[in-house]
Amino acid sequence: MLETPYLFFALLMIPFRYFIIAGLFYLLFYIIKKQDWMHLKIQKKFPISKIIQLEIFYSFITMLIFALIALLIFKLYWSGYTLMYHDIKEYGIPYFIFSSFLIIVIHDFYFYCTHRAMHHKRLYPIIHKIHHISKNPTPWAAFSFHPIEAIIQIVWIPIIILCIPFHIISLAFWALYMMLFNVIGHLGYEIFPRKFMSSSIGQIFFSSTFHNMHHKQNNCNYGLYFIVWDKIFKTDHDDYKFFFNQIKLESK
Repeated sequence: MLETPYLFFALLMIPFRYFIIAGLFYLLFYIIKKQDWMHLKIQKKFPISKIIQLEIFYSFITMLIFALIALLIFKLYWSGYTLMYHDIKEYGIPYFIFSSFLIIVIHDFYFYCTHRAMHHKRLYPIIHKIHHISKNPTPWAAFSFHPIEAIIQIVWIPIIILCIPFHIISLAFWALYMMLFNVIGHLGYEIFPRKFMSSSIGQIFFSSTFHNMHHKQNNCNYGLYFIVWDKIFKTDHDDYKFFFNQIKLESK
C-alpha cells in the first residue's frame, strides 16, 4: 500500500531527525569542543545531568506527539481534505517560494502569541513550566515540552493546510528549518559573529543569546525565529545587545 512508507516515515523519521540534529550539536559543543569553545558559552555554568535527562525525556514525548500529528496530516491529505499539493506547476515557482517563506512567518507569529500566552500566571505552571526547568538550556531543551504544549506547538499545521496551499517540499523545508533553528536557540553557545548584531539580518533574526535570555529572565524575548514581534510589542529585553556584545568581547 502506497501509504505505508509515509506512515513509517512519520513514526520513525521525525524523532530520529531531531535526535540526530540535537545529538550532533550536543556532542560537538558539550563534549568534543566543550573547553575549546568555552569562550562562546552564554552562561558559563553547565546544567546538572538530571536536568539534561529531563530535557531528553520530554523531547522524546514531544517527538511522539509530533509524529502522531504527522500521521493526521497524511490522513487528511490522502482523504483530499487539505490544500497540500505535490506538483510545483500547479501554482508555479513564484508561489512555491513565497509560500515557503509564508509558513515560517505564520509560525513565528503563532509561536509568539501562544508562547506569550503560556507565560500567563494561570497557564504557566500547568503548561509551560516544564520547558523552563532549563534555565540554562542545552540543545535537548529545544522540544522539552509538557504534552499539552507539544500539541499547541504543532496543532496549527493540520489547520493551516486546510486553508492555504503548501507544497509538500515547503512543509518539509519548514519542519527542518524549525527544528534546526530551535536547537540553535537552545544551544547555550553564541555562534553568530559580533557583526551579526549590527547587521540588517541581526535586526530581524534572533540569536542564541536572545532566547537564552528568555530562559534566564523568563519574562522577555518570546519569538522563535525573528525578534520583530518582540520589538513591536515591546517584550524584547533592553540589555539584549549589551549581553550579546559582552559575550563577543570575552570570546576575543
